[in-house]
Amino acid sequence: AIQLSNGIQNIVIDNVELGPSALSILCPAMEGKVTNIFVQCVTFPAEQVAECYEIIATLIRRNHALEKLIWRNNRIPSDEQADQLIDSVIDNRSINMLFLDNCFNQNGVNGCRALASLLTCGRPFKTLSFSRNGLSGIDDVAAALATNPKLKNLWIHDNQLNDRDAELFAQALKQNANLHALLLDDNCITSAGFDMIGTAI
Repeated sequence: AIQLSNGIQNIVIDNVELGPSALSILCPAMEGKVTNIFVQCVTFPAEQVAECYEIIATLIRRNHALEKLIWRNNRIPSDEQADQLIDSVIDNRSINMLFLDNCFNQNGVNGCRALASLLTCGRPFKTLSFSRNGLSGIDDVAAALATNPKLKNLWIHDNQLNDRDAELFAQALKQNANLHALLLDDNCITSAGFDMIGTAI
């Protein structure tokens, strides 16, 4: 149906297990057509995870109609798979909104590293969302933000950021003229931390 239709622009994939055979059929059908992809609560066969991520990364890289990717509640199993996703997004210059929410907070997969890679890649983004990822120790992200990347909205609410992280953001924001919105609620930042950010802007 996707291959035959020129009108399908939004795809939602929710609460299913997908293996390589299903992905090999589904992913090519979306190329050049689908502008918004929402993938939530999806699992992959344990012995085929690496192959599944390779197929997904290829889809993301090749679908130059894709503008918005929401990858939510899909736990990324390793930094290697995280790199595959991030690199494919960076390579596809049509993507301007990326939501990687509740994906990194297990197995030691480094969400801060992934976010810093996006901020330093030189690509313009409208929105990056990394909520509910257990982020803390945000040094690399703050340093990347200080380079004034072409990013309008950064949503990192509901993590484990504290006042030290807030201070790092405050220093970074003094060097940043592009960011329009920074969402930090539901972290461990006190009023003192928010005061530092408020003073910086």
